[in-house]
This record gives sequence, structure tokens and C-alpha cells, in this order.
Amino acid sequence: MKILLLEDAPIFKYGFASAMIKKGIEVKYTSLCIEINKGNLYALQEEIEQFKPDAILNAGMCIMNNLDKMFKIIKDYFIPYIYWAIEDPVYFTHVSLKNALAASMCMTTAVECIPKYKKYGIQAKLMMFGCNKDFHYKGNINPKFDHDIIFIGNNYKQHFSRKKGIDIILKPLMQRGYDIKVYGNDWWFDTSQNFVLDRKYYGGYCAYEELPDAYATAKIALGVHSVANSNTMMSMRTFEIMGCGGFYLTQYTPAIQKCFLNEKHLVWSENSYDTLRMVERYLNNKDGRERIALEGQKECYLKYDYDKKVDIFVYELKRRKLWR
Repeated sequence: MKILLLEDAPIFKYGFASAMIKKGIEVKYTSLCIEINKGNLYALQEEIEQFKPDAILNAGMCIMNNLDKMFKIIKDYFIPYIYWAIEDPVYFTHVSLKNALAASMCMTTAVECIPKYKKYGIQAKLMMFGCNKDFHYKGNINPKFDHDIIFIGNNYKQHFSRKKGIDIILKPLMQRGYDIKVYGNDWWFDTSQNFVLDRKYYGGYCAYEELPDAYATAKIALGVHSVANSNTMMSMRTFEIMGCGGFYLTQYTPAIQKCFLNEKHLVWSENSYDTLRMVERYLNNKDGRERIALEGQKECYLKYDYDKKVDIFVYELKRRKLWR
């Protein structure tokens, strides 16, 4: 089976597609999403002619322009189009549905969207985020991340839940003067955002390859979420932090509660008071942090490893007669 990827994002390179390769699937990473968005559909045709894929896999909203032209080319070559709706449920209507209607197989991170797809005759399959134990493991101590508390991620203004997460997770710790650093791109200083970071808390950009070391070095890793109304969709950082053996203090969401146990696999906070209380309890409690981090890592490896998810993916391909 040969699968052509339209992007080379870390979720594929170090996650889902990496597990596909281990299962014997031939994968080709590309940056075709950039060319398609620019209107260079010839690049897609050329890649299809050269690689001769058995399926094409796309995820989320990396392609927002020229979708109809892309769908036509894929259809003309009689290649199954597989879509992973990783922006569900937020962008179900504006992004996911159009892709799903053109797909031979649709997967979603949000279980609540499955009946929505069904109304359009689409049999969507649940495919949550996960971790890759060959990449997400406890790394080495790195002075760049030698702080009590870190948050790795970007500043998004379009998600109310994320704004709430910043309010109850990040702000109280900064106001108390904790040793905390935020890593990400320069959106943190965009004055049009709901929250603008004080530069003294900025740690710079963190490459994805640095995640294992980051979470091995800092005492506490923070989590905020763009979705707080799903039983399955949560920030992919959840699985990355826990897979890397980090101690995870996260904003509460239904998905977090559904998948993990508080103060066994991670710790969660529903308000500023919870956040401060948990930091006070665990910051100087190394044994407690290590116990919870280890249990969290075990739980992620057991239930949310991408190897297991690819087994489900392959089963679905075979069931739908898309396997080659």
C-alpha cells in the first residue's frame, strides 16, 4: 500500500505516518499543500504520476484554496481520497464537511461529529490524536527548558475555550511570579489577540524535535485546549507531553476527564484556584510528579499509541475495500 501525504507536518512525520511505515505502508511526505493553495495543481499531478499512490491522505485545514480542482484531479486518477478531520468539531461546517463529502474515507477526532457526518451519508470513523513511543519518550536535560513550569504552543484568538485556558492556567502563575516560560511563535506578541505575552515569560521557538527534552527538563508542563465540548477531541499536546513522560497540568475538558484520571495520569484545573493549588502541591513534590508522569505515560502507550491507531486505520481500509 502506497499513501501520498499532502503535507509533512509533525503529526504525520513523528506520529501517524511514522506508525504507518512500521506497518509496512509506503509513505511519501510532500509539501503539496503549499503548491495546491497557490494554484499549482500540476505539482499534484506530477507527484501522482511519479509515485503512483494507492491513496492520498490529507488532514485538517492545510489546504483551503483550490479544493474542487484538487478533488477533480484525484477523482480523474481513480485514487481514494482519505481525510482526517483534525479540526473537528470547531470547523466541521466550514472545513471538514467539504473534504469529507469528496473522500472515500473520513476520520474525525470528535466523536460528536460522527452522527453529523451520517446525516450526509458519510460513515466517519473516530481517530483521536495519540503518541508515538518511538519518538515521544523521556528525553535529556536541556538548559533551554530548565524552568519550573513551561507551556509549548501558539496563541490562537478564535477559540473561546483557549482564551479561558490561558485565563485559568497561564495568567495566575505569571501573576504569582513563578518561574514559567512560554515557547511558540511570535503570535504571542500580536496586539490583536485576546492575550499578549509579557516578553519576560517568552522562551523562544521550540522545534518539534525538542519536545522530549523540553518535557524531561521542566518540572511541570501546562496544557490549554481549543475545544472544551467534546468527549474525545483535545489538544494533541496532551499525548505528546504524557508520552514524553512529562508531568502534565491541564485545563479541564470533558475529553480529559473521559480519557484520564485526575492525580493519577495527570492533574487538571477548572479555575485559577485549582491551578495555584496544584502547583503548590506538586512543584516541590518530585516523587508525586514522577509517579503521576509515569502512570500517564503508561496509559498513553497502552491506549493511545499510534501503532494501535494505524491497526484500526488498516482494518478500516480493508473493510471499505480500499486496501491495495
